Formats: sequence, structure tokens, C-alpha cells
Amino acid sequence: MGENFTLDFTPQCHHLRWLTEHLDGWQFGEQGLIDAVADALKLGDGMFVEYGAGDGEELPLTLERFAYKSPEQVFLVEIDDDRRFELHRKFPFCTPMRTLDWNAQYIEKPDVVVIDIDGQDSVVLRQMIAAGVRPTLLVVEHFDNHYPIGSTVSDTIPPWMLGLKLESGHAIQDTAETLHAIAAQNGYDRIGFNRCNSFFVVKERYTDLFR
Repeated sequence: MGENFTLDFTPQCHHLRWLTEHLDGWQFGEQGLIDAVADALKLGDGMFVEYGAGDGEELPLTLERFAYKSPEQVFLVEIDDDRRFELHRKFPFCTPMRTLDWNAQYIEKPDVVVIDIDGQDSVVLRQMIAAGVRPTLLVVEHFDNHYPIGSTVSDTIPPWMLGLKLESGHAIQDTAETLHAIAAQNGYDRIGFNRCNSFFVVKERYTDLFR
């Protein structure tokens, strides 16, 4: 588990409470949660995309499991050159990229997409949806509800504010409920959320997670 963090996940409904038993790995337990969902939905044949893969001092990948299991299917998007070099060094058989064109022919239906770019997450989410890309499992970072703008606020953050740095060093992002609204309008059900990430699955697979 990530240092100085507490395991954290609020499931969307009581049928999904079993997921709280699988929190493990970096930060708030996201790795274990994604692994549990991937196992339950039998994901593993499609692409895996992590947008903002170099985030974190030690480059902890939410998709680290897939980087070792099916490296040729893993695309690691990172704009920072130094971080992208480190990604290539650590995961030489994956594909590090500076950016990703969702309309490109090589973008097959992803099993999992993680978006974590500290401010422009909802912009990338909208771009992905506009291109018709529809991953089975979707994880998007939202504004950390530990900080002044609470994640429960449903008002959309003005586009010009997205990415602005606060005195705390954190960037302004859309809230959890804004991300939920975007996802729900585009064929997703929310699995749940933690302090700074929202988890969604395509509607047709949602009840496959019920226990």
C-alpha cells in the first residue's frame, strides 16, 4: 500500500461492497480494486491505456499487473520526457507515448482506460467518448475531496480553470459528480469512488459485478 495513505473506496451500491475487500497497492488501493474488477469481468484480451502513466515519484502504475501480463497491449501515455524515459526503462515491452490519438487505427476496444493527468482528465474523457472509444472499465481522477472544492459538488468547473495550480500544489479538476454525469450520459454505470478517483463500467457489464 502507498505510504501515508489509507485504503479508501465507497461502492455505488451494497451489491458492490465485496470490492472493498480487494483494495491493495498504490495510493488508496486502486491496483487491487482494478485487478478484482478485471478478474470478475474476465478482462485481459483487449488494450490497456494509462493516460498520465508517469505520475508519482516512483512511477507506480495502476496498470502494473497488465504491463507484465500482456505488455504488447499496454499503452503508457506521458507528456513529460523524463518520466516517459523512465517508463520505457521500467517497462521496455510496453508502448510509451507522448500523447494518444483516440481516432487512430491502432486503438482497438480497450479493456481498461485510466486517466490521471492532474487537471485535464475530463477533457481527455470527452475526447475519448467523442472518438467512440468505449473501454469496459474506466478510471478517471477527480478533484480530491480533501481539498477546498469538494468532489460532491455537481457544478462543472469552467474549462479555463482546469489544471490551475492551488497553493497546496494540487491542480483544479472536475468533481466526482461531474465525471459521473459525463459517464452516465455515455453508457457507463459508476462502480464507486475514492478520495480522488472515480470507477465506471459499461452498463451492459455492471450487474456482472454484483455479489
